[in-house]
Amino acid sequence: MILSKEQINRYVRHIIMPEISGQGQKKLLGSSISVFGENVKDLFSLTLYLSAMGIGHINCYFENKEGYDLLFSQATDLNTDVKVQLIKDDFTVSDIRLVIGSIDFIKKTTDFFINENAFIPTILSVINQWKVGINKISDLKELSGFNELLDKSSSTCNVSFVSAVSGTICAIEAVKHILNIGNTLKDMLVFDLYNMGISTYEKNEAKRAIESLNIKEEIDYKNAEEKLSNAKVLIVGAGGLGSPSSLALAMAGVGTIGLVDSDVVEISNLNRQVLHSSSRIGISKADSAKFILMSFNPQIKIDTYIENLTKKNAEELIDKYDLVISAVDNIQTRYLINDACYFMKKPVIEAGVLRFDGTNTTIIPDKGHCYRCLYPNLNTKGMSCAETGVLGAVPGLMGFIQAAEAYKVITGLGTNLRNKILLFDGLDMEFNVINLDKNPDCPLCGNNPTIEKLQDYTFRCNRVD
Repeated sequence: MILSKEQINRYVRHIIMPEISGQGQKKLLGSSISVFGENVKDLFSLTLYLSAMGIGHINCYFENKEGYDLLFSQATDLNTDVKVQLIKDDFTVSDIRLVIGSIDFIKKTTDFFINENAFIPTILSVINQWKVGINKISDLKELSGFNELLDKSSSTCNVSFVSAVSGTICAIEAVKHILNIGNTLKDMLVFDLYNMGISTYEKNEAKRAIESLNIKEEIDYKNAEEKLSNAKVLIVGAGGLGSPSSLALAMAGVGTIGLVDSDVVEISNLNRQVLHSSSRIGISKADSAKFILMSFNPQIKIDTYIENLTKKNAEELIDKYDLVISAVDNIQTRYLINDACYFMKKPVIEAGVLRFDGTNTTIIPDKGHCYRCLYPNLNTKGMSCAETGVLGAVPGLMGFIQAAEAYKVITGLGTNLRNKILLFDGLDMEFNVINLDKNPDCPLCGNNPTIEKLQDYTFRCNRVD
């Protein structure tokens, strides 16, 4: 198989990474993955990111198929190289199975696999409220043992980005499995988005892991929904990070979303920017994003700003919104957002991605660190602007976590990443949450600030998200 010029342009962010390269992308295009979920919502992000990254055949099983036609339409328009279809009879033709759902659904589905008695590598993702438990199963014996530990549970996932986070993690693991790169999951990972806690359990501790998933939070969702419907969130950037964060917030019911982006859709965006598509190449990203977001949730309001965020317009734009998501790919705009939001006392959800890695933090002025506390005097002389690529699902994962953080800040629920930073290593599938201290010498929010108004920035770097 020889990659065409169009395919090289589409997957360039993968091809330039030595772990993938052109040979690896060919292998992804020739691969097949089967995904199983209770409903379309649970598999939405997983299917889109598998399509974006060029998995050649995506076979889907939905217990409730309502809405699958919209998902399939977006997935195939996103990537014309990919075939997406409903599973009918053959469950064993794929390179790997991915299963996402409640404890009850996981048990029922694994019962079927066991009775089928024909094993292929399987990743199980159990969702319970705000928690995700992910376990890679290596053989039929391990599958049977895990199945026996599952008890019935009445709890369900109540927020859209929990299954989205699960889906992107599973997508990353699936790509690593197919290409035999990095370290795939050996232990069971439990990610508690509500309390921002990440734990790993050895295989012989699977029972403890499942018990931790069953610990429930008492959450007033009715009050949260009201706050969300009245909230206004500005997302600066409608690309690799802005796509997942805006998608999750739209599906969660945020009343007004503002999108700031001056760029147009290009084919090289489509390995990771899942709100866009092949048919909308050349259209402004803000308008392209609005089109698909409104099809997912026509009840919300989408404001688009087809322009760059600058020193001149930053305060005027930000003033209309309650919270800002920084989904940008350059240093100067990160500083601009940080400084403007500090002066205007607006929370900022900040993330960054590169290759297989990502970071996430939440900035609340006067109550914790700011971006300059992390990077007070950036030495641009030592930085390389060379594009080193990014695996398509990594910005998806970071963007969905940004959405979860925004949800918590808006509703006052849970524990957010204020005075913390989340570090993600996708090749080793490791999450670390590190505590931060506000920097007393920060030039913006420290004890003796030297920055009292918005600055001008001239440093520029090539796009990487």
